[in-house]
Amino acid sequence: MRSICLAVLLAAAPMVSAHACNETLAVVEEWSITPFDADNNKLVTTIRFKTEKPIRMIDGSFGFEDALGERVASARMDRDAAIPAGGTHTQDGIWGPNTFERLLKLRKEEVKPFTCVRAILFEDGSKQEFE
Repeated sequence: MRSICLAVLLAAAPMVSAHACNETLAVVEEWSITPFDADNNKLVTTIRFKTEKPIRMIDGSFGFEDALGERVASARMDRDAAIPAGGTHTQDGIWGPNTFERLLKLRKEEVKPFTCVRAILFEDGSKQEFE
């Protein structure tokens, strides 16, 4: 049980990278959170990518802030998702205590999603890294 809690906390910790964030290349279009069981919640997030080429690999994260600007939680984007040019990717996950459950209490209008894209590998083999 301790290892599961530690893994969840590490996954929700802020991401550290040598690259800066591009905060406009990806946008959270939809999100929902529902109780999964007594201790866990299911978060489903759909992110639109504003790219002209298909994506093969992405180094990025997404998360949520409350109406006062405090971070609720964040998580890594699915690194190996195949995303068409200008397309969306829906990512879902089961999250334990002390991660995203605060979203259950907040009204949607009190939540501001955010994204951070650090690097992209496109299907054609070209890379884009943000500094």
